[in-house]
Order: sequence, then C-alpha cells, then structure tokens
Amino acid sequence: ACQDIWGYTPAELIGRPYVDLVHVDDRGKTAEADDNIRKAGKLTDFVNRYVRKDGAIVDVLWSASWSATDKILFCVAHDVTQRQRAEEALREAKDAADRANRAKSEFLSRMSHELRTPLNAILGFSQLLERQSPTETQRSRLGHITSAGRHLLDLINEVLDISRIESGRMQLSVEPVCLAHILAETLELIRPLAAERSIELCAPDKIDNEWHLLADRQRIKQVMLNLLSNAVKYTPENGRVAVSADLLGEKQTRIVVSDNGPGIARENLSRLFTPFDRLGAEQSEVQGTGLGLALSQRLMQAMGGSIGVESDPGRGSTFWIELSRAESPLRRTGSAPVKSSATANGQSPNGPKRTVLYIEDNVSNLTLIEQIVAEQGDIDLITAMQGRLGVDLALRHAPDLILLDLHLPDMPGWDVLAQLQAHEATRNIPTVVISADATTQQIQRLLAAGARAYLTKPLDVDHFIRTCDEMAKPKTAVAEVTASPS
Repeated sequence: ACQDIWGYTPAELIGRPYVDLVHVDDRGKTAEADDNIRKAGKLTDFVNRYVRKDGAIVDVLWSASWSATDKILFCVAHDVTQRQRAEEALREAKDAADRANRAKSEFLSRMSHELRTPLNAILGFSQLLERQSPTETQRSRLGHITSAGRHLLDLINEVLDISRIESGRMQLSVEPVCLAHILAETLELIRPLAAERSIELCAPDKIDNEWHLLADRQRIKQVMLNLLSNAVKYTPENGRVAVSADLLGEKQTRIVVSDNGPGIARENLSRLFTPFDRLGAEQSEVQGTGLGLALSQRLMQAMGGSIGVESDPGRGSTFWIELSRAESPLRRTGSAPVKSSATANGQSPNGPKRTVLYIEDNVSNLTLIEQIVAEQGDIDLITAMQGRLGVDLALRHAPDLILLDLHLPDMPGWDVLAQLQAHEATRNIPTVVISADATTQQIQRLLAAGARAYLTKPLDVDHFIRTCDEMAKPKTAVAEVTASPS
C-alpha cells in the first residue's frame, strides 16, 4: 500500500525516517503533530503532503494512536490527493467569484454616480422650470424632458437592483406587511395612469386589516406597481384591470392582477422574465425597459415568494405572486404627526434666516441647489468646491445645515464627514449627503458615520426642500425654544 501511495519499495522504506518523505513545507507541522500525539495518545484528521519517488506530491490524511507502554505509533494513511485538489479548486473558484463580486460592486457604485450626476442636472432644472409658470408650449416640452429623464432613471435603478440581487448585495427587510395597505397604496398610485387611458380598476371592496404577508414593504410595492402599470399600459383604452387576493391553504397568499389586453402567445411566455426582452413591444408606443418583470421575479425569489403568469391570446393575461402569510403584529399607538408651519413652497417668510453650507465640485449641481434655495428666500447659501475648504467654512460660520457630496477633488466626502464629526464645533450640525451613489451599502455606511440623511441624485426637489426644512433649524429659533419655560 505504501508503495502504491509513495512509489518506494518496502526495502527503500524500512528503516528510513518518515520525515524524509514529508514535503519540506509541511515538516514543521508534522513534527508538531508527532509531539501532540505522544501527549494526547491519538490523532485524527491530520493532513500533510508527501513527495513520491517520482517527485509528484501526494496529500495524505492520517489517523494515529500512540501506545506509551509498547512505544508503538500505529497509523492509518489515506490518499486524499483528489479531494484536496477539488477543495483547492473550489476555494480558488470562490475567491475568484468574491473578487468578481467586489469588482462588480465597485463598478455599480461608479456607474451609479456617473449616470446619476448628469441626470441630476436634467431633472433638477426641468423641475425648477416647471415651478416657474411656463407657457403651455414650454410646459409640454418640459414634460418630455422630465418624462424621458425619469424613464432613464427607472432604467438605471432597475439595472442596479438586478445587479445587486445577483451579487447578493440587495438589502431586504422582510417583515409582516398589511395586504390591505399595500393594495390601497399601489392602486392609489396607479389610478392617474389608468384614468389617462380610461381603464377601469377593479379591486376587492374590503380586505381584513389583520391579513398580513411576509415581505419587504418597499419591494412588494415595487412588484405590485410593476404588474399594475404593465396591465394598464398594455390594456386597450376603456379596458379593465382587476386585482384580487386569495388564501392558498393556511400558509400562502396569492395576489392576482388580470387584464383584458391582447394576451401573450404560449411560445413567448418563457421569455417574459428575460431582461430587456419586450416580446416585440419595443416597436409599439408603449414605453418600457424590458426589466420590470425580470426584476420582479428576482425580488419575489429574494423574499421567499414566487411569480407566474397565465395568458390567453386575444383575451388577456393574469399575473400572480405568492408570499407566505404572517401573523398580524400587535398594534402600537404612535404620536401625532408634527405639522410644519412652512408655506407650500417651503418658504418661511416670517422666520429667521438659515445658513446652509454646500460642499460640491460639480458646477451644474451647485447651480441647481443655488436656484432651489433662492426660491425659498430664507436661506443663505455658502458653497465650497473642495473638502478641506468646506470643513474650514463649517468651523468659521457654524451653518445650520451642511450638504455634502462624496466625490470631491481633494478628499472623499466620507473623510469630510469624519472631520466634521471629530470637531466639537461641527459635530452637532446636521449633515445631509447628496450623492449619485445609490447603493445600499454606501447609504448605510454614511448614515452610520453620522450623516442625518442621504439624498440620491437626481434630486426630488420637493423632497429636498422638505429635508432642508426639517434639518436646518436656525440657531435663534433653537435658542428661543431652549429659553422658554417648561
């Protein structure tokens, strides 16, 4: 047996120190194992490498026992070379996959930034122009710009979402979600689109509020909105789209979206969930990316659910999703919402001035924010195009709010945030990150590092104004509150 493993004849082996055959790199650990077995009395699952007579390397798995009385070491050796090679190949493949995933994540982060940055200017300025009483002709043209920009933004978001799921970086918060609330919210969002095409939306009159699903609230809404918008877009005018929900046994819930559109040929059903395959719809007037259903399928799988379709050409299609049922959480009472005293456009004409510092090197982004805050009338804006200058200005002026980009010419934005957090004078100033990097990992990283909020480009102007109103509390107002009697 030894001759089969190592290639030496019995005469060449008898009386020869075994360590002579051990691979030079494994002699140290072999000597250590030899010492340990004489103390413990036995050894299992020890692997080292031996060098055959022909120079080939053999991986050997040892089990051994030591008899102190008889001074005998009894060993059993197994040739595990093929297993070790397979495990090594598996480790190398895993390392290569990990490297590829890291490279993919870095690429996604970079592309997210590079694509969103110009979109920020396109959508930001078009929203500003829409707020400035344009003529009907101008409003129509602005509508085309905004629509095309948002379509491109949807495409970017869907590509990034699919890539995050495939690389295992999609962050989901799976919890009990009220089915009645999800259906009500998604139907409300889709009604304007249905009204434009005179599509009748049919839904259950009432669903028990105790009926819950196990899902990520944001992602299940994303899936439902995709199914409903597809049904409305592909159903002829004056058509009908119906939503229903059923229990499948005690553990599953099925939500169904049906339409009376043109339907899908049986031979095309297998292509429905293929990215960018629109089954010829790209030749029609219906706008789309060909990614919605592919993303929906991946999201359902990530939430532990499933999605499917049945279709009858000429009569319509029925899409369904299935998710696990969940126990209704205990009802908790919350505090009443705080009402803002700001005017409709976010302006507080009677309040004190607020100082906002914006650290950003992109000229179009700076101009956009300058024009947004100029409409508010109660904000003094200070700008800095370098990180170090931004920190200096923050220390000098103690602004009420700091807006921070992450990609700066002299230092990364997270280093700027770290310096702001390190200084006693700036630690408590709210810092809002404005970045084109919309990856979940990056957002969580900056929020954990001390950012109060994280806004992604392209900016939603109304949301940006609300965030400024919430975060930028003028120091005089704070002083008044602090001085008032309790």
